[in-house]
Amino acid sequence: MKPLNNSERNKAIFRFVILLTITIVIIIMAIFFDHRVPTVENRYLRSQIKNTERLIEQEEIFAKKMGKIKSLIDSMGQKGVNSDYIGQLISANLAEMQTSLPSDSTFRHAMYINIIQTYLELKNAKASLIGLGDVQKELEEYSLLVDKYRADLEQVHRDLDLCRQLRNQ
Repeated sequence: MKPLNNSERNKAIFRFVILLTITIVIIIMAIFFDHRVPTVENRYLRSQIKNTERLIEQEEIFAKKMGKIKSLIDSMGQKGVNSDYIGQLISANLAEMQTSLPSDSTFRHAMYINIIQTYLELKNAKASLIGLGDVQKELEEYSLLVDKYRADLEQVHRDLDLCRQLRNQ
């Protein structure tokens, strides 16, 4: 004896199996992506953290080199220090800084180049200022000479006036 709704039952069972399969596949895919996506994301985030830590380390090294150059520039004008040698040390350190620059980011690279250029200009300005220190002493000496010559000139004018008066009498 066959049931009267056999074809409908077969269709219903077939639909049930398809829906069950689709549901199970969706659940399995959700579990798969739930475990797979965080792993990939964690890998990406770890690489970003490593890059950031590397950049921070490079910035710390750059800042230490900047401090060293600043102390060298400050010591340029002190008495008893060879300013030319200090200038060469500064130039060598600036060249070393420029060769060790990270080239990851164009913004940071441009910023580092600008900082190095500024330190180079500061070194040159300090050297010029040291050179002008001697000019200041010379100006003071010339000012004293001018005052002496003015006094001598006034004395000569007085003598000349006295000679004129004696000649007219």
